[in-house]
Amino acid sequence: MLPGPPVATGAARAAYDRSEAPRTADGGAVAYVTGPNVPWPVLPVQVWGLRYALDVVLVSDHPDWVMHEYARVDVPGRSVWLAKDAGVDREQTITADLDDLASWVPEVPVRRRRGALVVTDAGTDSRADLRFQYENPLGQATDVHYSGPLPTAPSQPRNGNTMGHSRASVAALLDLYRFRIGGSAQISIAGVERKLHRLAQLVPEAYILAQVQGGFAIADFCQSGDATAFVLKRPCFVPAEDWPTQAEERWSIAEDGWVVRDGPVVTLRYHFVAGELDRAQAVQAGEGTPLVDVTFSPRLPDVRRRFVGEAHGAFVVDVNGQAGHGVGRTVARWDGDGVRLSVIPTAPRWFADRPLTSWIYSGDAVSLVHSTR
Repeated sequence: MLPGPPVATGAARAAYDRSEAPRTADGGAVAYVTGPNVPWPVLPVQVWGLRYALDVVLVSDHPDWVMHEYARVDVPGRSVWLAKDAGVDREQTITADLDDLASWVPEVPVRRRRGALVVTDAGTDSRADLRFQYENPLGQATDVHYSGPLPTAPSQPRNGNTMGHSRASVAALLDLYRFRIGGSAQISIAGVERKLHRLAQLVPEAYILAQVQGGFAIADFCQSGDATAFVLKRPCFVPAEDWPTQAEERWSIAEDGWVVRDGPVVTLRYHFVAGELDRAQAVQAGEGTPLVDVTFSPRLPDVRRRFVGEAHGAFVVDVNGQAGHGVGRTVARWDGDGVRLSVIPTAPRWFADRPLTSWIYSGDAVSLVHSTR
């Protein structure tokens, strides 16, 4: 459960900064045998990121829940509180009082439900005093009060462990840039007082922190447009009722290779060289440093063009300006009418157990991307 250090530093991290053409397993150049079958760049992977400016994490003794999390997301002119309850399957469900909850940060495909979340903040500049009142995803009245000193220093080390949460939806990395264990918590669920679980039977599991989360996510979307812009629709292949988010996004295509979706919360940026992806970023509104910055070296192949053999590559993920929090490898090959892309995290261990596979089709004036865990 403990955080770890970066997994790629110094020369090992710098080695990923070479933007090289896609390669086969033996180091040869990938050979394309057709031209692009659509004019816009196709996004072969889904990256995501989100900053929690303040985050309270509690583990109670309730048999239905393994974690309760209360996170504040700040964007210019607005703060949003989210309640995130993880069931025994460790999959989280967000409860928030947002009209546009289904399209709010739609690239993060976690379960969500609109509901009243009353947050009472009586804290000071040095101390948290927070009360959360809402109905959880099982319809249980939930009343949580947390108080304690605010976190002022990063975790040491700060490459946070995801503790197995939301494994079915995301391959996640964390930067715990402020972190404190402890505080006082009173938890009432369905009118019954619950106790905090004790780590190693000694330490009550109450944490208050600020963190950035991000990485890769499962996805289901289609793109259509031209060489200057495209519309991305989520979901596309999966029925809407079976997917937790819905959105139609407008993406711009710049001459310098950047493809961008501006967002009120998170902006996504992908950089292509002749259709080959070498970088992907998530940037929170009002900020300059990317939440997540993924570098592919060699570049991912242009999935609009048929190529022979398998393209093998590697990637590194920087989180919140912290270099080398995650690394992995990729394998891409044509399979029937489309490309099958495997994204295989290799370190740290909580990232390595979440590989993803994308199936990518382009043609007939549309491209389809379906990624699964």
